Amino acid sequence: MNVIRWLDQHLEEFILGLLLVLISCVMLLQVFMRYVVGASLSWAEEFCRYLFVWSSLLSIGDSIRKKTILRVDSLVEAMPLRIKRWFRIAIEVVVLVFFLYLFIKAIPVVEMIRKSGQRSPAMEIPMYLVYLSAIVGFFLAVIRSIQSLIEMVKNFYFNNLETGK
Repeated sequence: MNVIRWLDQHLEEFILGLLLVLISCVMLLQVFMRYVVGASLSWAEEFCRYLFVWSSLLSIGDSIRKKTILRVDSLVEAMPLRIKRWFRIAIEVVVLVFFLYLFIKAIPVVEMIRKSGQRSPAMEIPMYLVYLSAIVGFFLAVIRSIQSLIEMVKNFYFNNLETGK
């Protein structure tokens, strides 16, 4: 149970930290190879670019979980508390539907790229592995959006019980 709780609270940030360490190490190796050894690595830039793509898409779920995702809520903050709560729930539903849509649409795109057999130029890895980051990232965003929505509805429900509204 503790492992599941830890994964729920730290999965994305652990993977993002690991990706950042990998990017840093490979770039350091590339600098060393280029300026000290005099022989540049052909795959380093491509490898780091693909890890950056993965980290960008995985960070969406982490920012939803930490509630650091960019929002412009000036209009919502100007509303009365009762209406503000309903608007926040509606916004969470819209965010959930948006990421669910992106997740569903990413699946056939990745499948099409997998079937095409396309490979990356320098490393010769299957390109669908890079595009798979969209499916994983949007799936985690959907999961985190559901968690956020459940938490918001629970808070809304319990606040209404306490105030009698």
